[in-house]
Amino acid sequence: MLNLQSGDRIELFYEDASATTIRAIVGRLLTDRDEGMGIEVEDYCAYWIEITVDEPSDMDAKQVVLLGTDFQYRLNGRRVTLHKRQDYLVRSSGVSDQAQTSGEPCVLHIYR
Repeated sequence: MLNLQSGDRIELFYEDASATTIRAIVGRLLTDRDEGMGIEVEDYCAYWIEITVDEPSDMDAKQVVLLGTDFQYRLNGRRVTLHKRQDYLVRSSGVSDQAQTSGEPCVLHIYR
């Protein structure tokens, strides 16, 4: 399970059609209560992820990804694999993950 936050850029791949890549931005993370669901849903849904789709442009921009209690992500009822987009990850230090893992020395300047 990923530690997602609002604003994270993600990629989703349908498990039954892995050649299809969906790129999106995480909007809100919602609990069953936030979604107005009853307690019986707690057996099936862990939380809901509102996303805005960047690509492909042929699908509705606003979508909801469901994380089930089985720790599987689903989009429109189909299982998906979800990854944070590495090209957009930036740590609070301001140094991107890509720079930190490239083997190149990282220099962080701190100004007071």
